[in-house]
Amino acid sequence: MPLLAPTPDTLQLGRFTLRILTPADWRLEQALSRDDDVIRWTLFPPDLSDDRARYRMHRAAEARGESLLARYSLWEGEEVLGTAGISSTADGTPELMYALLPFGRGRGAATAASRGLSDWALANGVPEVALRTIYGNSLSEAVARRAGFHPVRTEQQRQRDALVKMLYWVRSASDGPAPLP
Repeated sequence: MPLLAPTPDTLQLGRFTLRILTPADWRLEQALSRDDDVIRWTLFPPDLSDDRARYRMHRAAEARGESLLARYSLWEGEEVLGTAGISSTADGTPELMYALLPFGRGRGAATAASRGLSDWALANGVPEVALRTIYGNSLSEAVARRAGFHPVRTEQQRQRDALVKMLYWVRSASDGPAPLP
């Protein structure tokens, strides 16, 4: 099911900025695929080749054109910290994702991106926004809480060749504004 509203090209989130990914961002995609923590704690594919990273940027642009996905580079000033995004799901609940490079962690960027993307979705008529964390990822769990999400269930999801336990988090319009950092 497509997202309810066209996604913005940029979102200003205090000192952070989300900019829609472009084909030129393939090296960022590749760098994330080579970070051990990103691979351990996300569903991000490991060790992308140049061609595969470029292909993922192409697919992201196609999916955005179909209102199925919007992936962004996440910036603080002139420094790119990682990516964040929002995707459509079969049941219509948009789902957020993020992945940060090592030097981008601990700055509040993932919280700002999660809060900003969920604020945007809720302001555009979506009743609920979701995100998933791999069970035991205490840093991502803290990001979800700070962004106003609460866990509602656990589920199994495939991470490469293994099933992993995931926490499914939601933030609803009825929850009110996300807490400030």
